[in-house]
Amino acid sequence: MVVGIFWYVNDTLIFKTKQINKLQQDELGLIDSTFTHIEEWETNHIYLKFAQRLQGTEYQIYPRGRVIYNSLKNQFYIYLDKTIFNKPITEKIINAFELRKHKVKWFQDPHYQTFS
Repeated sequence: MVVGIFWYVNDTLIFKTKQINKLQQDELGLIDSTFTHIEEWETNHIYLKFAQRLQGTEYQIYPRGRVIYNSLKNQFYIYLDKTIFNKPITEKIINAFELRKHKVKWFQDPHYQTFS
């Protein structure tokens, strides 16, 4: 089982995951990756691994989100920009994070709102 971050750009899901068994849960039972959108985009250029040439762009202009695991409820929480909360894109997120057999709860989160 994995958690992590993602973007949706040019019909491509760009994402980075980490196995939850390599992470610590917090006092609320939540397990989250330490990845930050700004660092993965602007320093590590994650988009290059997905054949996207987006140098010079800022991480917050594209729809993005985060997958967290709640160990107390045995459920994944997915926070994302409302513009990508639709069936085709949520299916891509489910597949990328291997969530097909798990309970998932979706949240449209203004923290991930895009800015152009």
